[in-house]
Amino acid sequence: MNLNNFVETNKEIINFVSEWNADENVRQSSHLNSSPIKLETKYIGTLDYATAKFNTILLRLAEYPLTIDEHTTELLDCQSAIQHFYKNTKRLITWPRITHPILQWNLHGIGTRQIPRIKKLLNKLITNIDGRET
Repeated sequence: MNLNNFVETNKEIINFVSEWNADENVRQSSHLNSSPIKLETKYIGTLDYATAKFNTILLRLAEYPLTIDEHTTELLDCQSAIQHFYKNTKRLITWPRITHPILQWNLHGIGTRQIPRIKKLLNKLITNIDGRET
């Protein structure tokens, strides 16, 4: 399995999050716009956090390439969760407001059932790799 494929597919998400954060900083620094923080910000924050953890996983696996085959299915599950969360977050931002409850319900399901798998895999990797080193 090639880790570069995961990195390439996550570049779009990282760019999306960084552009959102840059736009948010501009909006917050403007004293003319005193609107509250948008609802989408929490979903983009979750996406940013999940992507950062996944990239940490990829770095750990790059350091120890022999462990990649052990975690292939988990990597694919994590990548799929991030992609689904990203797709639904983009829909939440661009689709009509009437669809927001359904999209929020979708995002909540992904965020509570699938996104925690990323943290579990990272903890598993840290435990396994650190246990082998000692």
